[in-house]
Amino acid sequence: MNSADMIDSIPEAYEIKNSKYKALFLYKNRIMRKAIWMIKYEKNYGMTKKLSGLMHEFILENLSDETAFANFDNPLLIPIPMHNNNLKKRGYNQSELLAKEIFKIDGGKNFNISCDALIKIKETPHQSDLKNRNERLKNLKDCFSADEKKIKNRNIILIDDVITTGTTMNEASKTLKDAGAKKVIGFSLAH
Repeated sequence: MNSADMIDSIPEAYEIKNSKYKALFLYKNRIMRKAIWMIKYEKNYGMTKKLSGLMHEFILENLSDETAFANFDNPLLIPIPMHNNNLKKRGYNQSELLAKEIFKIDGGKNFNISCDALIKIKETPHQSDLKNRNERLKNLKDCFSADEKKIKNRNIILIDDVITTGTTMNEASKTLKDAGAKKVIGFSLAH
C-alpha cells in the first residue's frame, strides 16, 4: 500500500486553540509527515492532488458555518507566500500548489483565488528551525505585505501546509486585516 492510499487512515487533527485556524490531520503521524515532505520537497503532484481534494472537502464543511453565521461571502483563497529567494531555490511554493489545486477542484463555485495578494517581503529563517514561540513571533514580525486593492472588504481563506504555533497564520492574518480584509480564516493540512 502506498502513502496516497494510507492517507485515509491518518487521524484527524484536534481543534487548534485559535479557532479561526483549522488543520485536517495530525503532523505527528509519520504518514502525514511523509506526505507533506512529498509535496514540500519533491513536488509530488499525485499527493498534492489527493490531499487537496480532502482539504477542499474539509474547507467546505467548515465554510457552511462561516457563511451561515458570520456573513463570510465571496471568500478569496490565498496561499501563505514564500520569500522570492526561497522560491527561486525550491522552484515552487507548496502552499500555492495546494491552493491552486483546491481552487481547480472547486471550479470557482465557493471561492476565488489570488496568489499575489499577499507577499513575503522579508526573508526569514524557517519557523521550524527556531527554538521557541518567542523567537518565532519575532522572526515573522512585519514580514508580509498585502495588496489593498485585492484585499479590501474581502473575506480571506489562508492556505498553508503545516500550522505549528500559528505564528505564520497570525502574522499573515494581521497583514491582511490591516489591508482591509473583512475576516480571515486559515486552513492547513496538518497541525
